[in-house]
Amino acid sequence: MSTNDERSSRLRRRITAIVLGFLFAPLAAELAYRVTRASTLSPTTNPRYVVHDDELGWRYEPNARERHTSAEFDVEIAINSDGFRGPEWPPEKSGKRGKRVLVLGDSYAFGWGVRFEDTFAARLQSAHPEWEVLDAAVSGYATDQELLLLRRMRARVDPDVVVCVFCANDLAEASSDVVYGKSKPRFVESGVELELVGAPVPNPWLEQTSALWRAWKKSRWERAENARPRDLEGEWRLVLALFAKFTDELAGSATTDVRRANVPLVIVSSEDRLARFAKGSPGVRHLDLRPVLGAGAGSASVPLDGHWKARGHELVVRALEPALVEVLDPRR
Repeated sequence: MSTNDERSSRLRRRITAIVLGFLFAPLAAELAYRVTRASTLSPTTNPRYVVHDDELGWRYEPNARERHTSAEFDVEIAINSDGFRGPEWPPEKSGKRGKRVLVLGDSYAFGWGVRFEDTFAARLQSAHPEWEVLDAAVSGYATDQELLLLRRMRARVDPDVVVCVFCANDLAEASSDVVYGKSKPRFVESGVELELVGAPVPNPWLEQTSALWRAWKKSRWERAENARPRDLEGEWRLVLALFAKFTDELAGSATTDVRRANVPLVIVSSEDRLARFAKGSPGVRHLDLRPVLGAGAGSASVPLDGHWKARGHELVVRALEPALVEVLDPRR
């Protein structure tokens, strides 16, 4: 072989190696990320059981199982066949359990960082076997997604009371079409009405296939979110309008398939504006968490993560239980 041929052969080998490197490096990085990082992701972004939903942005894969381990907790996540954390839901209301409590919320109501048995929903069920307590909380959901979820499942669940846990981050998230790097629907004010935009929720191919891409999008979103200017008055106006839609839905005026009208709504939060909203809205109650969790400061929440520990859920259920008893069994 001539010198020129040898040089050409070496050049071809180098080019082939470079091309293969470009092709396989992303695949190797993707595999490494899935092996080393996926199990550490939260129930908002974990690809092993968080899946795309055209209407809501994301939901949980029915019957999925995962274990989350961190420096602060080690818990199992078991998703039932309805796509929510906890045991199986009855297919329809039981004659023995005449009252049904539907819990909506984000990672706090989901019970991020604690066993399901330690969540306030599970504790309520244990204390009141005569009720059916259904925990439909999905980590990362804001008030708008919770409203859409209520619309989707109300006829099937037929609740006697709805408990909605509101967190401060719901303000910004309800006004956004991307949170935690994930696309979501949202409502915008259109005159005196709310208009749903961003549905069906986009789900590009790269986002479907690459956990590494989704992690990059989340990182980019976090940086942008920290720099995003806030319009607190506009955010509050939207959230209050969303809760007004909640009351319409539960009064039966927002659905054509009405099985039960005037279902009470209990809002759980630490917000004065929601307390005032509840006072001016028939059928709505507000549970203020500040005095509840203040009594257990230091023991109620995980120091670094900030979510409620088992003690926090215990304090919440102690305060919530009397309100639900009064709603569901006022003769007591």
